[in-house]
Amino acid sequence: MNLDVIQQRPQYFPAFSFCNVGELRYDQFIDPFLNYTNANNVTSSNDTTTITRSQANYIQKFLWEQLNQNKSLEQYFFSLSPMLYQCSFNSKPCSVADFISFTEAGFGSCYTFNAQLKNTTAPIPRYAILGDTGLQLGLYVYSQQYVPYVSDGIGMISLLHNNTQPPFMALTGMYLNPGRKYKISYTKTITNYIATPHSQCTDDVSQSIQGILSNYPSADYGYSQALCIENNLQIQTYQQCGCVSPYAWDKRSITLPGTSNIFIAPLCNITDTCYVQAANKYLTASTSSTSNNLICPKKCSNIDFPVEKSELSTPLEWQMSDIKSFVENSSVPLPANWSVVWRDYIRMNYLSINVVCETNVIDVNQQTLAYTRNTLISNIGAQVGLWLGLSVLIVAEVIELLYHLLRFTCQKIRSKIQRNNSCTFPYFCTSEVPKSTCSPLVRCASAGQSFPFERTTDTRDTFCKKQTIYISNNILNGPHMVHNAAFASTCKSTSPLVWGGYVMHTTCCSTDYCNV
Repeated sequence: MNLDVIQQRPQYFPAFSFCNVGELRYDQFIDPFLNYTNANNVTSSNDTTTITRSQANYIQKFLWEQLNQNKSLEQYFFSLSPMLYQCSFNSKPCSVADFISFTEAGFGSCYTFNAQLKNTTAPIPRYAILGDTGLQLGLYVYSQQYVPYVSDGIGMISLLHNNTQPPFMALTGMYLNPGRKYKISYTKTITNYIATPHSQCTDDVSQSIQGILSNYPSADYGYSQALCIENNLQIQTYQQCGCVSPYAWDKRSITLPGTSNIFIAPLCNITDTCYVQAANKYLTASTSSTSNNLICPKKCSNIDFPVEKSELSTPLEWQMSDIKSFVENSSVPLPANWSVVWRDYIRMNYLSINVVCETNVIDVNQQTLAYTRNTLISNIGAQVGLWLGLSVLIVAEVIELLYHLLRFTCQKIRSKIQRNNSCTFPYFCTSEVPKSTCSPLVRCASAGQSFPFERTTDTRDTFCKKQTIYISNNILNGPHMVHNAAFASTCKSTSPLVWGGYVMHTTCCSTDYCNV
């Protein structure tokens, strides 16, 4: 991945979705539910003020039977109008008309601001402005209308997402608690993957996904990997069990592979474990064993909005009266003790949200090919040329090294042979006999001095006895030749002496040294 940082101005404002975690609205739900339990001999009570734990065990079954009879559940959920106390975008007022609705299992009706819409000329998506403007919402959750045993918390769940991507609240939603003012600041990150044939990513919406996208009738949403997985889970379950998961009832509109018809699949019975086994089979299957129609590649271009959340306490006292008037004028019944503790109810149910753009700097992660066809051929050629060049150079260096080693060895051998064939010719005027070379500088003997002389009888290394010779100072033929009759007589030679195959002359170098 190559990371790049760019500035984008103007920048689209993302979509913001939220749901009331209460899911079911008690005053709308209790009468139909009691009718159901009484008709099935579960209860015989007409008490609409409370639900017992034993009754609560039948809530999901009631909802699933309503869905299998193709009945809508929308009337049981929280509508936006009584919840939306305040709305503004970039300091301009907005209203319920600026939101679209969708249903999500576990949360009921949810609402999205600034989604990409179908068949509209409205300026959507809207642009972001830096600073503390953005989207400002004031919401009231009506926790006194939560159905017991359905939700274990009070508040909203929210999600900031791309305008063309469907929201998955249960997967990536963020809980927001009443009594707080939230600042949600976001940045934008784009991740682009290499398209086919170099990778398995896709941005195409296949025919099989059209069914699950029908859950968002007003939005023009595209492909997402999470959406594909949800869709394939339902298809796999239907093909194996003839029904789909009852816990994903919001995504029961499916299109089977190889077909173009969208149909609403029946929900499996909660006691039937077939849908669990089918889901496990799909989720644990390897890619190689999964049908090509049920493979979900990653999206080629992903836009994410990392967020940071901070919060303050709200509302303040000066806001209380306006919120009180809004709640009292809504269609939702008030608690019996509202007139006494209405401030406590407001603090327990009101929250404020401010979604702002933190920066117009965008991080772009771009996947690139390590090698294109041209660069691959070029690099191969360069590498081959480099290694061939290095090979020739190394061979030449080795040959030169061997030549120098051979030459050095030959010189050593020849020098050794010469030393072995050389003579040792010591001429000394004293009793000391140090070693000498074949051409030594020896000291000249003067009259009366002892001259130890070792002479060979042939031209090799055998030698005669050491003899003492007395040398006179008779110098003939000038200062260059030394002739001594006693020397010649003793060594049986009257001509220049032959020593070790060499003809030896005694040449005076000076009055003190002779070069033999």
